[in-house]
Amino acid sequence: MAEHLMDPSIVHHQWDATLPAALTINSGDIVHFDLRMAGHQQIRHGQPFSTTHLDPATLYHLQGPIHVAGARAGDTLAIDVLELKPGSWGWCGVLPGLGLLPEFADKPFLRYFDLTAPTTEIAAGVHIPIRPFLGVMATLERTITNASPFPPHQGGGNIDTRHLVVGSTLRLPVLRDGAIFSCGDPHAAQGDGEVCVNALETDMTATLRFTLSNRTISAPRFTVPAQPLTADGTDGHYGTMGIDTDLMEGARKATRAMIEILADEHDLPAEDAYLVCSLAGDLRIFEIVDAGVWNVGMTMPHSIFSGR
Repeated sequence: MAEHLMDPSIVHHQWDATLPAALTINSGDIVHFDLRMAGHQQIRHGQPFSTTHLDPATLYHLQGPIHVAGARAGDTLAIDVLELKPGSWGWCGVLPGLGLLPEFADKPFLRYFDLTAPTTEIAAGVHIPIRPFLGVMATLERTITNASPFPPHQGGGNIDTRHLVVGSTLRLPVLRDGAIFSCGDPHAAQGDGEVCVNALETDMTATLRFTLSNRTISAPRFTVPAQPLTADGTDGHYGTMGIDTDLMEGARKATRAMIEILADEHDLPAEDAYLVCSLAGDLRIFEIVDAGVWNVGMTMPHSIFSGR
């Protein structure tokens, strides 16, 4: 087993099968990363949205590709998350044309958050724990030559899975020889669904261990440690239901209903409530088998409102 330091200046902004290996490792090796937030050098701490010029083509700063010696298509690559340390600040916002709720698309805004304590205030009196993870981890999909980093794919990609905290193990299908792994899009916190299209975006140092196995899996899978993945749920939670013949519309209904709760029960402005849903609310499929009418829910822990 060897340890490697990934050169933080070597980044790419999209999936590209022609890129040379930035690093070659062996199974069992550990790699240390110094990852840039989404919007690096495009979003600066404290600036309003009106002075921000986001370039979707360079929004993500992915590190890699890492080639794993001996990896063959059909193998499995296990990634153990050993350490994640977020930066001192982060951001979340609503960007034009993106996110689950179209009524917010014409009202872009940014919020900034202090990440120097174990919890951060995401709206007045609303505090959530820092639970860092990487939004993007992937082996290169077999059909990709050059593609946007945003949609997830069989090898992982922009999976935005908040459960991949320190102590978790992500297993990815190896779809090309060498595995061709990249990662990035670090998040300090997020709810299941990431409904406003952003999590709590931040810089992050990360330490990952890579292990090959001669087995084939059809899709990404993971295990998580015995520790809380979100805010303390012992005080219970709010829940909403979005019942519809379309899963996406059900998700929108459940999210709008949660925004109503946050306004009614905690007097949160709609913009703040939308961000709280993205950073702390969990979308869930409550029911999917009943005659073509689906029930999508959102839950929100009571404990985060103790300051209000």
